[in-house]
Amino acid sequence: ARLPAHPKCTGRVLLAALATAECTQWLQGCTLQRLTPHTVTQRSALRKVVAQVRRDDFCLAVEEHELGVHAIAVPLRDVKGRTVAALNVIVPPGRLDDASLRADALERLRAAASELRQML
Repeated sequence: ARLPAHPKCTGRVLLAALATAECTQWLQGCTLQRLTPHTVTQRSALRKVVAQVRRDDFCLAVEEHELGVHAIAVPLRDVKGRTVAALNVIVPPGRLDDASLRADALERLRAAASELRQML
């Protein structure tokens, strides 16, 4: 399936990997469609989210592309350190709260990304 990058944790991880000028150019050329009441649709707000993803090196998105969906993603980097993809986990509501998702799933995602790095 093809979905817009802005409401997805994987898309935001990929946006965070872009140079600031490239990310700005991407933002200027796209429409930030609202998919749920929680979707970030203001460019200034999305810039802040992407900057936070860049600092944190992961992204948590809660009900932004689909109601009831909580997702967390980390970058997949090649051996040269370039982000080439993103790895994510999606959980249904009630399965894990956001703190547990960060504590448990984030650690596992980072470990998996580290293992995959040699293959990319």
